[in-house]
Amino acid sequence: MNRDILLLLVFIVSGLDKLAHWSGAVGEAAARGLPLPAMAMAATILVQVAGGASVLLGLRMRLGAALLLLFTVAATLLAHWPFGLEGAAFQQQMTVSLEHLAIIGGFLALIAAGSGRFGLDGRRG
Repeated sequence: MNRDILLLLVFIVSGLDKLAHWSGAVGEAAARGLPLPAMAMAATILVQVAGGASVLLGLRMRLGAALLLLFTVAATLLAHWPFGLEGAAFQQQMTVSLEHLAIIGGFLALIAAGSGRFGLDGRRG
């Protein structure tokens, strides 16, 4: 088990859930006004699962963490931006945005620290 699993588990599970519920995921992307919702969802799944696996295995971990960091910034700005909303919708999206900020901080720490001695990056010659 990798020390980073709690940070990336949400991405792997979310990506696999989107894959398992493809039509609903594409519908949600379309409802949020994303262009080319099927392509956006395919890219989302790829980044979430591949980036999560990269961090989990410690294989090109900094690249995987950077991709997930950028994805989190984009998701926050495109789907969870609270400003312009009111009441409960504002509060919900503000909470999600603050959670995303914490996740971004976690990825910055991972990028700085590297994969550690158990990661595959550290075992390559």
